[in-house]
Amino acid sequence: MNAFNRLFPENEPVIGLAPMAGFTTPAFRGLAAHFGASYTVTELVSARGITYDRGLCRSLRYLAPPDTFSHVPFLNFPASDNAASIINKRPWGIQLFGSVPADFAAAIDLIFEETQLQTAAFVDINMGCPVPKVAKEGAGAALMGNPLLCGRIVEAAERAASRHGRFITVKIRLGLDQASINAPLVAKTVVSAGATAVTCHARTADQFYSGYADWPRIAQVKDAIDVPVIGNGDLVTAGDLIKMRNETGCDGFAIGRASRGNPRLFMTLRRDLNLCSDQESRQDESTVLDSNRLSAEAWLQIMMAQLDATIERLGEAVAVREMRSSLAFYLKGFPGAATFRSRVMKPETRDGVVAVLRDAADSRAKHM
Repeated sequence: MNAFNRLFPENEPVIGLAPMAGFTTPAFRGLAAHFGASYTVTELVSARGITYDRGLCRSLRYLAPPDTFSHVPFLNFPASDNAASIINKRPWGIQLFGSVPADFAAAIDLIFEETQLQTAAFVDINMGCPVPKVAKEGAGAALMGNPLLCGRIVEAAERAASRHGRFITVKIRLGLDQASINAPLVAKTVVSAGATAVTCHARTADQFYSGYADWPRIAQVKDAIDVPVIGNGDLVTAGDLIKMRNETGCDGFAIGRASRGNPRLFMTLRRDLNLCSDQESRQDESTVLDSNRLSAEAWLQIMMAQLDATIERLGEAVAVREMRSSLAFYLKGFPGAATFRSRVMKPETRDGVVAVLRDAADSRAKHM
């Protein structure tokens, strides 16, 4: 069996958390894993940056394993498994970006020399990020324009990863633009070089996140390679997952932007997959609205769990600032939410943030 497939129980849909800069922090990855994400991936980290950070002093905050929340009573309700054991059963990976093969090899060696990172199951190579500061270095989605270099990077990374008993996956886009769609070629190249699975975001680099994901293109990637293909792009509801699977034959799904502010999305998707028929529409809103059906107190406790885990890792001042963007996504979908999004940007202390969140929970409860 393929090494990627071996990570998951048979007959269980593979629904992973896609890497997102600024969002897939250790705390959020832990929550996503607790609520049913099949796997989680760190935000992208520079391979070259790691080579200049040999003690991983700067990089470890991004590379760290998912938080386990063993100290959070809300996430450790009486059950056969507590939060830590649930989260520890979910595989996780580290995503690297760069454009120099040797940087990946050196970074992977440094990563797996660090004791607390040895629970990572795989390393994901980012060939899909369209952000200019990444692409201008010839990294991320810029690599789609150089399939040969893609292959060389994976070869170097795979040699290093295999020394540590790990494997390589790759995240790609459709191509640089509509005139140069080459995802099947890049997929074949990286698989030949040793990649064990490929995630395809069904947009071109120049689209960024605009327009619609072109799901049928994922089917072309699936036809081109014989390793698992994970579909990504515009996945919000269980109906979306069913439709993508039917259109593409993909082996799993990576959920990104739809999960921001809603780590319970993975639980909801699994539940709804058991209820959906193949006729469900992409416009089905049941999953989007599920976070609104969560009790206000439970919703508050999830936000506070993420906040407190981030404070424990980064310190209060840094954590409060960095949590603002994540909290803004939680604070949506109820009357007056915009006011609370504005308010949560101002406090500089945990107590100040919690006061805003409690007010938001009280307001939300009145409209449930």
